[in-house]
This record gives sequence, C-alpha cells and structure tokens, in this order.
Amino acid sequence: MIAETFIQKFIEDSFQTFNPELVSLTFADGMICLFWSILLSFSIAVVYRYTHKGLSYSQSFTQTLVFLGAIVSIVMLIVGTDIARAFTLVGALSIVRFRNAVKETRDVGFIFFVMVIGMACGVRFYALAIIFTIIGCGLIFAMYYTQFGQKNFEQDILELTVDKNFDYGPIISPLFTKNLKEYSILGIDAVNETQNRLSFMVTFKKKNKLISLLKRGDDGDNFGVKTDLISNLQAEAKIFDVKLISGANTTEI
Repeated sequence: MIAETFIQKFIEDSFQTFNPELVSLTFADGMICLFWSILLSFSIAVVYRYTHKGLSYSQSFTQTLVFLGAIVSIVMLIVGTDIARAFTLVGALSIVRFRNAVKETRDVGFIFFVMVIGMACGVRFYALAIIFTIIGCGLIFAMYYTQFGQKNFEQDILELTVDKNFDYGPIISPLFTKNLKEYSILGIDAVNETQNRLSFMVTFKKKNKLISLLKRGDDGDNFGVKTDLISNLQAEAKIFDVKLISGANTTEI
C-alpha cells in the first residue's frame, strides 16, 4: 500500500509541470512544438545537403542541424517568460566550450537559421516559423541555381607532407608565387613524430590559351600549371605525398 501510494505520488509530481492549472504549458504544447521544430529543421537540413558545394560536407553537421532546432525549441519552451530560468540557462551554457571550427561561413548561416526556427517554435509562433522556413529555403535555392556571388576561378586543395624540422617556406613560396593566383593555409596536422601534413587552399593562374595550345596541345585550361607545381614540389627531397584535390578528383604524383 505504501509502495503504491509512493509510485502514484511520484508519477503525479513528475507530470505536475504539465498541469494547466499551474502553468500555461501543456503536454500537447510540447509535442506540437517538437513536431514543427523537427519537421522544419529537417527541411532546412535537406536543403543544406542538396545545395552544399565543396569538400567540407559533413553528415554529422547535417544531422546536428535537425537536433539543434529541436533543442532550441524545447529550451525556449522551458524558459518561457521566466527571467530566473533564462539567467540559469545562460550560466549553464557559459561552462560549455565548443572546439570544432566551422569550415565554411555558409554553415554558420544554417546554424543561425535552425536556431531562429527553433526559437519561433519554442514561443509557439508556428505560422511565422513555417513562412520563414519557406522564404529562407527559397532564397537559398535561388542563390544556388543563379550561382549568386560566384567568381570566375576554381579553388583546389593542395596537401603535402614535410619534415617537422624542415623550413619549407623558402622552397614553396617561389613555386606558389609562380603558379598560383591566390593561396592560404588551411591547417597543419601531425602525421607522426617527425612529419607534418600541410593543407592549402589554392587558386591556379590560367595560362594564355594560344600559348597553351601551341606548347601542350590542350584546351587552354590550367592543367599544365597544376602538373608543373606538383612535379616541382615532389622533386624536393623533404616534401612527400603531394596531392591536389579538386572536387571529386585527386591528382597524386
């Protein structure tokens, strides 16, 4: 008898938060909020996956977009208009450290997109969330199909391995200046105790089309420049495993 009374009181106390006599939040509100936040966040994630370009696509990031929208909506639902809860939330989140760097600025936009949708669902502005999702996804598709903001050059990723005690600057700088229009370092990763793996974002110079046809017989693109750079880098004794990644293609010598 005592056990049954304890269990009954435990269940009643556990679901007391959803008592409409105590608060304006009901269990149905929570389910509706979760439904719309997950559905709209999933739609945004699908748009992100379809319109993504480049080499930095991550399945985990796409899944996180859906999860993030649901989390934000529930957080907003719990906090509501309670200032004390809001300050408690800020204090709790202040101890969290996010160490994963976002590789593309566009990804940051999608993070804020799902967060705003989650916030709108959390305060039960479902119509606004749906309208904003449709407009936002439509804008993304419009920019994707019109290639808005695209510049007329191709960027590749150049990877190479060097010894840790090797001063590679004086060697690769002249080669980069000769063959590249722009370049920037993406990262340096340790391969083992003696070697590092360098990654560069590079934009090759385009050769004059007539000269290219006369000398190489190709179609005037920058294939010859790419081959020359990789060959020169591979010729260095302390540079190993040179790879050029362009879309789905990888060139290795």
